Amino acid sequence: MFEFRFYSVTPGRMASELALVHDMGFAGAPEEPGGPPAHAESLWDRYGVHRPLGSWAVLSGRQAPGFLYIIRWNSMKERDERFPRFWTDPFWRARRAELTDGQPLVDSIETWLLEPSTAWRKAGADPVPGPVGGVHELRIQNVLNGSQAEAGDSLGSVDLPALRELGARLLGLFEVTIGPERPRFVTLLAWPDLASQQRAWFEMDRHPAVRARREAERQRHGRNLFGSPDAYLLGPISWNLPQANLGVTP
Repeated sequence: MFEFRFYSVTPGRMASELALVHDMGFAGAPEEPGGPPAHAESLWDRYGVHRPLGSWAVLSGRQAPGFLYIIRWNSMKERDERFPRFWTDPFWRARRAELTDGQPLVDSIETWLLEPSTAWRKAGADPVPGPVGGVHELRIQNVLNGSQAEAGDSLGSVDLPALRELGARLLGLFEVTIGPERPRFVTLLAWPDLASQQRAWFEMDRHPAVRARREAERQRHGRNLFGSPDAYLLGPISWNLPQANLGVTP
């Protein structure tokens, strides 16, 4: 199970929001009163909150400025036990109060629970290991209710192979299990640069396999299978660059 957390950051407060997440999730935690000396674990490590598979700042999109990250959990039970223990920690409360300085850091938070789509397996893993930089893209697509299997097949066998031909790397593809406006797919792509991303989407509109698949879907359903995407350009955060395939096996 993957948890997608999207923070709509108050304008002008991104530096403080990034500092707070870095201090909690990645920096060494302070010594606990009466406990062992401080060491390299983060505060999240102390409470068993898994480190995010990647963190990003929103460069453009409907909810910019924003910040998001993805955590992998073994179960809902694990998630529900560990996050609440962290939120009661006095260092978390003190550091948050220091950085907010009486002003909000975020205007709203959206939390979705995701499961890997079978289309991710169909499209195949990225064969190049290691951290993935460049410009990343988040695409959220609603699909016709009851057509998830067909939509996944379209993405896995047609759209994603075409995008790879045009220079994209697939970081992950998920279906939303708990979140707004289901059914929907969430796709994370990586591009070498912004020019490559823009050129690829121009070419996708003319790609013969993609055009043929969209026409077949319209003939079958009398409408487009996919709604217009909610798309975001993302800047991966240097201290939490995602690994290829988000470091997991699709």
